[in-house]
Amino acid sequence: MAIVYFVVLVGVLIFVHELGHFAWAKFFGVKVLKFSLGFGPRIAGIQRGDTEYVIAAFPLGGYVRMLGETPNDTVAPEDAGRSFAEQPLWKRFVIVLAGPAMNLAFPVLLYFVVAYVGPNEHIPATIGTVFPDRPAAEHLLPGDRIVAIDGDEISTWIELNAIVTPSAGRPLVFTIERDGQQIERSITPTWSEEERPLDLRARVGRIGVSYSHPLAVIGITSPSQPAAAAGLRTFDRVVAAGGRPIERWIDLQAVLERNRGSMLPITYLRPQRLTDALSGLADLDLYEPHVATLTPEGGSGSGIDRAGLESSDLYVARVVAGSAEHRAGLLPGDRLISIDGQPILLWPQFLENVRAHAGEERTLVWKRNDQEIARRIQLTCERTVEGGVISYRYGFEHFAPTTTDPLVPHPAPFGYALRESLSATWMMIELTGVSLVRLFQGRVSPTEVGGPLEIARQAQIAARGGSLSFLQLMAFISINLGLLNLLPIPVLDGGHLFFFAVEGISRRPVSRRLRELASLTGLAMLVIVMVLVFTNDVARQWPDIVAAFEALE
Repeated sequence: MAIVYFVVLVGVLIFVHELGHFAWAKFFGVKVLKFSLGFGPRIAGIQRGDTEYVIAAFPLGGYVRMLGETPNDTVAPEDAGRSFAEQPLWKRFVIVLAGPAMNLAFPVLLYFVVAYVGPNEHIPATIGTVFPDRPAAEHLLPGDRIVAIDGDEISTWIELNAIVTPSAGRPLVFTIERDGQQIERSITPTWSEEERPLDLRARVGRIGVSYSHPLAVIGITSPSQPAAAAGLRTFDRVVAAGGRPIERWIDLQAVLERNRGSMLPITYLRPQRLTDALSGLADLDLYEPHVATLTPEGGSGSGIDRAGLESSDLYVARVVAGSAEHRAGLLPGDRLISIDGQPILLWPQFLENVRAHAGEERTLVWKRNDQEIARRIQLTCERTVEGGVISYRYGFEHFAPTTTDPLVPHPAPFGYALRESLSATWMMIELTGVSLVRLFQGRVSPTEVGGPLEIARQAQIAARGGSLSFLQLMAFISINLGLLNLLPIPVLDGGHLFFFAVEGISRRPVSRRLRELASLTGLAMLVIVMVLVFTNDVARQWPDIVAAFEALE
């Protein structure tokens, strides 16, 4: 089936590419002799008017054969003015450019179909987390629902992001629904620099909020507090309080806020590590239900503080054996306090700080049983890039699972799909273009380049994921083909465009001899590239190839 998926994927993209050349040639009145999908022996074909439409044996390319495309073409008197060579330079330029341009434009349609036909379910514009020291910190609370920005109604997080991202430095009026009432707050997004694949960085507007709600996983602030006295432990997950079901941290906060020192029954799940589970294949965490009676202190403070609870966000759940943190004595259950004298308020911001100072020795302070411990540590921060995706490995982990509110439909699916398709196409063009530049710079290894076998493998994987996944891969390959064809290499469209540019500057065509030499050079370069990518494909899939032959024995 991999061959079938490959033929479908590549066949469609070849057709789209050649259709660009064909349509503009016809539009300018150029006589098109042949429209071929594939190379080699003809499998099927039909003659319609001036043009023979052909399907050939090898689906690795295609071509549009126009009258006057080569110097040896003889133009009959009745075809005067219809040959490619007789066209003005700008028309020849457009005809050649149209092929790659179609490959770059076609993904807009593909991504539109993916966004429009795919599930119309989106994260609602409800605040889950507010980051300290960010623009929203003084104005928004977890649980707030954003219903409008500058008077424009919104209901999804995508709409919120679409307005905030380009608005750094410009005050925005947020209409907020809180406790059944609507209030307005003016918030000015600030610039934030975000990492993108291939070491790219993007400056975007952000207000410092997330849609992720922390689950009600607790941290015990002190062994002398009511929560500890009730038998609760750090990393217990509260699922009910006072007979009310609890899922999110803010749900637990709301229940405790109403409590003024009375006994409160708590149902919670406690993780129990089961080692060598599944016949020794893995370690599993099993959650056992328990019940406790919590009696918060009376008084006027917040219910959470009076109970001696906080989110587990800043509690260390795991320390990597042998890491610098492990050698410094950091243990699971320790609560992070500060780094270089700056209070640690949220885990994501703490990791941002660690990444920003990777390789430096820092002063980390944590708390254990009411005792603060300080150590000078070069915190572990190992950056890896795989498949263009950036990830980091640290010397410790926390345990603060999150959830989101139920998904909602987008109120304007057509407009959303159009914006997403344009955005996704541009992003992929940018990433592919940067990848090509990095390849020539030597910053991307040639061994990462794939050829027909890899495309066939990816096509099969994408097809298993469904038609929308297959269309996304088709869009990605189409952009790659479009940009590759624009490279100024003779025999590619980009090579022809380069010669046209030289002709436009010098006011005379490039000599036939020079074009022939350049074409031979370009052909040799393509052969070398094909050998390289085929070698990469075989090396990458060698275990599968061996297994396939062994299965035939």
